[in-house]
Amino acid sequence: MKKDDLTKLQQQVFDLVLLQSMTFQGAANQLGVELNDVRKADSEIRTGMRDLIKVRDLWKRKKIGGDFWSFSGWYDSQPHQCIYCGISEAELQLLHDHKLIENKRIFRGKTLEIERRKANEAYNNLGNLSFACYWCNNAKTDTFSEDEFKAIGKAIGEVWRKRLNQIKR
Repeated sequence: MKKDDLTKLQQQVFDLVLLQSMTFQGAANQLGVELNDVRKADSEIRTGMRDLIKVRDLWKRKKIGGDFWSFSGWYDSQPHQCIYCGISEAELQLLHDHKLIENKRIFRGKTLEIERRKANEAYNNLGNLSFACYWCNNAKTDTFSEDEFKAIGKAIGEVWRKRLNQIKR
């Protein structure tokens, strides 16, 4: 879902309520519309745009600098696979569904994470960001450079492919 898919009111409500955490009444006052119009726009956004809200939550949680819409465009344009081992988010889910990944962490490992290829750079440099699986992201830390970790990621990818092949039989 992209900004262009939203009506003007939905864009304004998204920016004020979902990005800036303004109250519905505050947004209605600022926009000069009825409170019910803001509630309706918010409901339409939340119902039809769960993926956009997921991206918004990631943007907020990682405190990625710059404006949300630039990050959202970056997010949509990137291949959703680990930069190091090559596993996709769908493949991670498949491995979890078939219990071929055992992970004690409840919230990590089922989706790709935002990886800073140069660990010392801030999250606001979109050119430094990529997707990585939990295992590659966790193992790389700030110890290895991107180039150094590619060999390790390749080995992790071979393990994932062997496990995926168990499912395809």
